[in-house]
Amino acid sequence: MTSTSIVNCRYFDENQKEIQQGTVQYTDGVITHVGNADDQLSSEHTINARNHLLTPGLIDCYARLREPGFEKAATISSETLAAAKNGITTLFCSPDTDPIIDEPGTVELIKRRASAAIGVKVLPIGAVTSGLQGEQLSEMQILFDSGCIAFSNGDNPISDNQVLRRVMEYSAGFNLNLIIAPQDPWLSGGVAHEGSVSIRLGLPGIPSAAETVALSQLIELCYQTGARVHFSRLSSQRGVNLVSQAKKDNIAVTADVGIDHLFLTEMDTSDFNSMCHTSPPFRSYADREALREGLAAGVLDAICSNHAPHESDAKLTPFAESKPGLSSLDSFTGLLIKLAKEMDIALPVLLERVTAGPARCFGLPQGRLEVGAPADICLINTEKDWEFSIDTMLSAGRNSPYQGWDFEGQVELTVVNGKTIYSTKQDTT
Repeated sequence: MTSTSIVNCRYFDENQKEIQQGTVQYTDGVITHVGNADDQLSSEHTINARNHLLTPGLIDCYARLREPGFEKAATISSETLAAAKNGITTLFCSPDTDPIIDEPGTVELIKRRASAAIGVKVLPIGAVTSGLQGEQLSEMQILFDSGCIAFSNGDNPISDNQVLRRVMEYSAGFNLNLIIAPQDPWLSGGVAHEGSVSIRLGLPGIPSAAETVALSQLIELCYQTGARVHFSRLSSQRGVNLVSQAKKDNIAVTADVGIDHLFLTEMDTSDFNSMCHTSPPFRSYADREALREGLAAGVLDAICSNHAPHESDAKLTPFAESKPGLSSLDSFTGLLIKLAKEMDIALPVLLERVTAGPARCFGLPQGRLEVGAPADICLINTEKDWEFSIDTMLSAGRNSPYQGWDFEGQVELTVVNGKTIYSTKQDTT
């Protein structure tokens, strides 16, 4: 048995929803002690974490890793390295690979390549319909047994509500999780938020109704079928309101927001900056503030990266012709800590949305610092100031709009199942 104690740390106590001072020990991949700073422990290794914050490993419930099929843009190895540098220990892989994650062989391929990479837990999201075509249901139960954490049609909306109903009935019958990005296919043909900025720029707009019309239908089908649905990457004020009401009506729904939508708005596209072309689009300032408020109030259960790495030439085109999506893993933790300061909100509230929050949504054992939980942890130097640079990104996708942004707080240690997968120089004895 090999044990490690992290002493003199401030740690995130999810049960008390506050930061405590103390010591955390893990042995052979499992947390074995969480307690006071003066607890006397015997360990083979000790890390002095004075002035550091210890949190459960972060959980990212939606990211694109591009492998298999699009390795020119990114690989599981490159993207999990970027995740580890940001304290992300569990990462959900979107189903839009090539081949699509609609048969067990692809699931097994992803699991093997993730195992051979740095060690981040990669949980595949299975395709809810064959080929993501929105017509024929996939073999969801078989995919679940193969290792899929949940099921989604990715960014391809299911336009046939009868198919959508059958998907929900099937998932409810087998107690499977659905991840659905609410998006009406007939209203989503644009490239930017429909508003004054898109009109001035002459860009085809996507109205907020593209989200809320689809969301309203989905909530009604949830009510009818009893399906457990996680709404992915909400972007609008009305969307937050609809989810809030659904929860008050005791409908089994949860929701997340992409971290970039908590910072950027339609104004960031005003100079045709293709780095800010994403799906769903960045909306108005009022929408952004509503997303932040929904997060603080618990209407939104989680924050995801919505990570979408691209080759460089994918953004070297006019805005409307560029590929949507941002490379978001390298900036994830910096943005999270920055958000706590900008919102004047307690950091534990936001930490819960990237640890225990998504863990509850999907029934995961990780995401908590408690005895018996997996030793997935993240140690952050909260006094470390740094400047974001495209040149130092670990993701293969350099399509980030945060060049030159100043951040406070940097991850110095990431551990998965007791194994160190990322570390800077530590005071270790």
